[in-house]
Amino acid sequence: MPPVRRLRSVALALALVLPLTAVPDAAAATRYRVQRLVSGTTLHSPNGIALAPNGDLLTASLASETISAVDPRTGRNHTLVGPRDGRSDDLAVAPSGEILWTDPVGGVVKGRAPDGRIRTVARDLPGVNSIAFDRSGKHLYVGQLTFADALWEIDLAGQAAPRLVVRDPGGLNAFAFGPDGMIYAPRSKYGEVARVDPRTGAISVLAQGFRQPVSVRFDPRNRLYALDGATGQLARIDPDGAKHTVAMLPAADDNMIIDSSGRAYVSNMADSSVSRVDLNTGVVTVITSSRLAFPADLASDGRTLYIADATALRTVDPRTGAVGEIQRRLSSSLEFPSGISVTAGHFVLTSELIGSVQVMDRRTGKVVREVHGLDNPADAVELSDGSLVVSEPAKGRLLRVVGEDVRPLAGNLGAPTGLAATKRGTVLVADARGRLLEVEPASGKVLARAAGLGGLRAVAVRPDGTAVVLDATGHRVLSVNRQGKTEVLATGLDVGYLDVPYARSGGLALGSDGTVYVAADRHNAVDAIRKTRG
Repeated sequence: MPPVRRLRSVALALALVLPLTAVPDAAAATRYRVQRLVSGTTLHSPNGIALAPNGDLLTASLASETISAVDPRTGRNHTLVGPRDGRSDDLAVAPSGEILWTDPVGGVVKGRAPDGRIRTVARDLPGVNSIAFDRSGKHLYVGQLTFADALWEIDLAGQAAPRLVVRDPGGLNAFAFGPDGMIYAPRSKYGEVARVDPRTGAISVLAQGFRQPVSVRFDPRNRLYALDGATGQLARIDPDGAKHTVAMLPAADDNMIIDSSGRAYVSNMADSSVSRVDLNTGVVTVITSSRLAFPADLASDGRTLYIADATALRTVDPRTGAVGEIQRRLSSSLEFPSGISVTAGHFVLTSELIGSVQVMDRRTGKVVREVHGLDNPADAVELSDGSLVVSEPAKGRLLRVVGEDVRPLAGNLGAPTGLAATKRGTVLVADARGRLLEVEPASGKVLARAAGLGGLRAVAVRPDGTAVVLDATGHRVLSVNRQGKTEVLATGLDVGYLDVPYARSGGLALGSDGTVYVAADRHNAVDAIRKTRG
């Protein structure tokens, strides 16, 4: 990830004039009804996959920071490790039954004992991603991707420092040990499958011609298989490197595991799915899937809803609930969108995970502008002059991006999450500490319009200037007029799965008819809040 550009020092004008906090009228919620527009599941955007000793499938999710157990017969799932300990990309199971997983963002390897105790096994490994035991189950190896590129042997006891096997091996994704004791791994940077000596780090290429290889596994007969996440190809690889397509799955497959019966289980992060593949016949059976993967935020142009769906950019027809797709991870340049806003010509996509903003042309789908090196950005809006305003809740500030220049706009804002541009050229800010703020982009002047609103995640603005806010931690939606008067529109909403250290998932948008749409992220769903007649 490129380093953040030096921020220019500017004088920050902060004028906080707090109105009296209005007491929401709970009875007003009866004047609105909540209808589920899009339904989904509770399995959020799975990445790594492993087999538990009891036969369950274990899935890791970086987006939802959760490790789940999935019944391979029914697709039912339950949480084993929730946010933030469960932030994970890949996982493996030790002979003792301990689950080990990698957290690329935290740069740590963690473990969960059968009794539920969680420990940190290794630290200071930014981008740590792939993980596997050798066939003896005594030696644990991990690979770094994105933030670094290396292969390490990890002391399972957590006492000795990791041993470097090889640096810059080419981005080793989910790998496996062969019967010869060698590591067989996808080299994501080169579109290859390679053999790596775990003692010396020597690398030899076995097969080429993949677009984005993500996982390599052996079946019980020691036949080698590789999964291409960009194309969905699951291929068997002969010892001479020849490839034979076994099955074609949707793009954004992230990992696979093969059981003792020779069945492959494939996780797909964009479809929140787990599929079973008969490696003899190529028949694919979907065990569980969802139309939305993990809707972290949404926006509207008045006609269509647009979903920042963690690993995809999707659309929803507000009349029918039909879900469409614009782009998904691996098969495009899309990063991990967790925030979204829309202008006449652009989608503005924020990635908390990557620390970036992508501006995408709505007509062509091409990314026309990117800003990297941001600190856990929650949202961004594009102003009429083409500049961006970005919220960094962890630092309690807004940034202004003009051309290539990134500069502070306003600070000491609590935890600013959602943003909305107004017709007057100002920006409304949802502060996760309960305030609705209005910021003047030219001067950085800040006015507090209301307080005591709960754990705010998102804000939208009506034509008359009334703000509608999502209190994700309070599971409700409120409207706030220009005088600070507050009205409850709906309560008991299915939102706010990520709420530490502030509200980080669930979104809100307004339709042209005044309908309020909510990204019900706990169940990968979308709800519509409409005013009742009479």
